[in-house]
Amino acid sequence: MQKFAVIIPLLLILLKTPAQEPVYFNNIYNPVNTYASGRGILQVGNMYYGIFGTWEAPDYYYKLGVFKMDQTGNITEWNLFGENGHDYFAGSVGGTLIQTNDGNLAFSCHVMGPDSVYGTLVKLNTSLETIWQRNYSTEHEITMTIKVKQTSDGGYIIVGQAYPGTGSFLDALMIKTDNMGLEEWHKIYGINSNASEYGTDVIETLDGGYLVGGMKDIQAIDHSLNAMVIKTDSLGNQEWVKYYGNPNVDDDMALLAMTDDGNYLVATVYGEWVVSPTSRTGRIRLIKIDNGGAVIWDKLIGQKKRNIYLKNIRPTMDGSFVVSGWAYNDTVTEWVYEGVLCKFSQDGDSLWEREYNYFNYQYSMNFFYDAYPTSDNGYIAIGSARPDMGDSKMWIVKVDSMGCDTPGCITTVISEELPVNTRQGIKVWPNPCREKVWITYINHPFRGDERGVMVYNSHGVKVEEIKIPDNPETIQIDVTRYQKGLYYLRYFHSGKTIETVKFIRN
Repeated sequence: MQKFAVIIPLLLILLKTPAQEPVYFNNIYNPVNTYASGRGILQVGNMYYGIFGTWEAPDYYYKLGVFKMDQTGNITEWNLFGENGHDYFAGSVGGTLIQTNDGNLAFSCHVMGPDSVYGTLVKLNTSLETIWQRNYSTEHEITMTIKVKQTSDGGYIIVGQAYPGTGSFLDALMIKTDNMGLEEWHKIYGINSNASEYGTDVIETLDGGYLVGGMKDIQAIDHSLNAMVIKTDSLGNQEWVKYYGNPNVDDDMALLAMTDDGNYLVATVYGEWVVSPTSRTGRIRLIKIDNGGAVIWDKLIGQKKRNIYLKNIRPTMDGSFVVSGWAYNDTVTEWVYEGVLCKFSQDGDSLWEREYNYFNYQYSMNFFYDAYPTSDNGYIAIGSARPDMGDSKMWIVKVDSMGCDTPGCITTVISEELPVNTRQGIKVWPNPCREKVWITYINHPFRGDERGVMVYNSHGVKVEEIKIPDNPETIQIDVTRYQKGLYYLRYFHSGKTIETVKFIRN
């Protein structure tokens, strides 16, 4: 184990301190001095904990590293997991490090040993010491676990895929364990299908069952990848399976979250246009479904991007969600993969979307795998960055509540034009805005006594109230003194709210 500084004592409860000033950094790290690629990050007390894939000289077996970081971006301690003669693979999804109910940590990955490939689950304490490690095999030749969540009974649910053998396709896998990581059961899905099916995410449902998120791909057919969601009972028996996507263009894996009303959110990418056999454009797709898989609503948000992929979804402190991933910027002056963060509401409305990089020249790659809400109301994102030539470095970016990695938002900003609410005819424009916003009442001018508008920030705090003079068709508001963020404008008349409209100040 490597130590670099005195360790700050940990609090087991994440402290919410709204008055805390945001911290910013955009750094790369290479603890083992070979290569490093981050997969998951979270905050416990006043420290960040993260996981990364690497290899270690001189034998260069793949291993996993777990680290502690202070709030200014300094790694204070790290430890490697794995033994020589075995490769520990980090996997292709984000959010692979979790905090357990007892304040410790856990991760799952798959291991290739001299004679077999098997899944593993490791529980460790906040000093990065192993508490226990459990290995899993199935009736298939190869067992690969990739992501773990803790269940309401204190046990664990793990997803991944299993491979029956030569000439076969991968099948989605789910393993249920007790609180000590001992297997209770496992289930394999997609057996005898004509495609590979991958388990990449999982959540426990309100009826005691599970939703498995993943993807289905027919390797022999270009652009056949679709998002997949499997619903099971409490013992993992499949109840239904749904596939979402453009049948003629690659889409993405399904990431899962529960909404406040007890339904479920599927975040994926909708492929729109084929660029080449291995490339396509797409947009972020959000689908709200009920427990039976029926679609409640289905939305596309953000701008179309080339090779956009999502790697994790997390709920935020204000009840919204944030997804992390990457996209390819192939403009005339740039051919760069950039990290992507997108925040959206429970109703699927885009709040902000931003792109980031560490290396910003041709053919460099900047990938995000995970983003976690922090105690200063910002986010910390982890992934990997590499120039055109050279090995990847672990890449960690700390941003504020609007996704800015420096005060004033130097990152590329992509905020959607919010739709006009036409129930009563209020139009707010431009939206997003920077210096001024105009409000027009389309159906007729503002008339009558005791009328005006109130502006509230996203925390419900009133920031301004404006009385409306007689008969104007348009009202102008100076927003330069507003903090950047989401606002709600309420038009009232005689003490009653007539309409509420959202706008964003960039």
